[in-house]
Amino acid sequence: MNVPLRNIDLVKTVLLTLKNLRVQDVVVCAGARNIPLVQGLDWQIEHTNTKDGFHITSYFEERSAAFYALGKAKASGHPVAIITTSGTAVAELFPAVIEAHYQDIPLIVITADRPKSYRGRGAPQAIDQAHLFEKYVEASLDWDIFQIEFSLTTTGKKPLHFNICFDEPLVDGDFALAKAQAVAIQRTFGELPAPSSISCLNPLVIISELRASERPIVVDFIKRHNLFFYPEFLSGLINYADLKMYQLTNLDGLSDIQKKYNFQSIIRIGGVPTQRLWRDLESKYMDLPVFNFSDRKFSGLARASSSYSLGELEGLKVVHQEPSEYIHFRNEQLEAIKQSALNQFDRSEPAFIRKLSQVIMQAPLYIGNSLPIREWDLFSAVAQNTQPVFANRGANGIDGQISSYLGWSAHLPVSWCLIGDLTALYDLPALGLAQNDDHKKRIVIMNNSGGKIFNRLFGDKKYLNAQAVDFSGWAKLWSWDYVYVSNQLEFDLLSSLENKRLIIELSPDNKQSDQFWSAWDFACKH
Repeated sequence: MNVPLRNIDLVKTVLLTLKNLRVQDVVVCAGARNIPLVQGLDWQIEHTNTKDGFHITSYFEERSAAFYALGKAKASGHPVAIITTSGTAVAELFPAVIEAHYQDIPLIVITADRPKSYRGRGAPQAIDQAHLFEKYVEASLDWDIFQIEFSLTTTGKKPLHFNICFDEPLVDGDFALAKAQAVAIQRTFGELPAPSSISCLNPLVIISELRASERPIVVDFIKRHNLFFYPEFLSGLINYADLKMYQLTNLDGLSDIQKKYNFQSIIRIGGVPTQRLWRDLESKYMDLPVFNFSDRKFSGLARASSSYSLGELEGLKVVHQEPSEYIHFRNEQLEAIKQSALNQFDRSEPAFIRKLSQVIMQAPLYIGNSLPIREWDLFSAVAQNTQPVFANRGANGIDGQISSYLGWSAHLPVSWCLIGDLTALYDLPALGLAQNDDHKKRIVIMNNSGGKIFNRLFGDKKYLNAQAVDFSGWAKLWSWDYVYVSNQLEFDLLSSLENKRLIIELSPDNKQSDQFWSAWDFACKH
């Protein structure tokens, strides 16, 4: 008969497994049920060489903490673990797990639990949490003191869930005497792409999020085939010197890309694009062939398309037809109209975006979802985009954005974050995560009174989620400094501010913003 393990043996097994998975950072949301894990971490840190120990961040709010861990994992490329207690605390991790799943980020979730016999009984802090994330993690591991074999299979690119069941007494011995169990970790790397013959006819290339190491492959591909391409900011290829002759900057105004501009296929490279054209591929251009080249398995389309690894881009055969000579002229015409409108409506939200980009220059930048990321692509003014940029472009939600930024920027001397007002309101507890961070943080909130992207999408004020909040009180609550900007001249002060942690609230003129968008939409349609 097998002798049950002790809680401390389970803890030591988990910590050793984290080391074998290359975890360096652990975010802890302490509670009663996860005390064995918390104390095990404390013991491990005290009795381990500093070089080999974990770096611990403690925080009270699980949802923000999980996104903070996700941001850290994105920045480092290493798995980051988050530890919570049992019950509804586990459910708070779900948004970050979903985001990690769609972004291929190795977030490791460790949830403490009551014994398995408590499940389904309505006992306090005992929900059915063991397989809560099953569709979004590579493995759901439900371990208790009666576990006999310990194993897991992972690619190292997806979330993992360890659910650890502890009985009373929670700390049942000396951690120095704990015995870790052997855990068999099988690493899978996926199948190498088989050589294939791929060809496409007269393509328009759309490039979204790329790693820095992936950009040379894409640059070579564009130059080799002389292809028109639209680079989103996350690609890192905006105004790339060798590619400017092929770059398009205003897809919104290239109406009827098939008949008028003679594009006969779409090549998407990297992450899923934010462009309106990408959504039009579901209906307006549903017969246009789409070729996806990305190391993420998701096409981002509901309809049929062809997907390949980024490495297979080199083997793609491009069949050229004569593209429309009008493409360059139309793109430059739209650019001139855009710049003129930005100058005319200089207190509009788009004009504020252009000015902010001139202040930030090449500093590391986190961009929130919804309107900011689309506006940054369209209106930022950069000579060449070489700055580190991050955004949560997996499930594309607005939750956890500030927390993700704080995790991503934890080791950056200076960094910026651009978000909308509703996005900020979704993540109000996040600022506490930076209380011990001495680096310069600048969180810029575009306060346009709520939900303007829905106004553009639906044209009905009832979808606005209107609000009348100013964020000075939020900054004061967490001891951040605060600056209010309502015109172009006030932007010039921002680059000289030496504050460690700064909230910058931008207040554009909503009437001017509406006027700008009316002028721009008219130009794009005519």
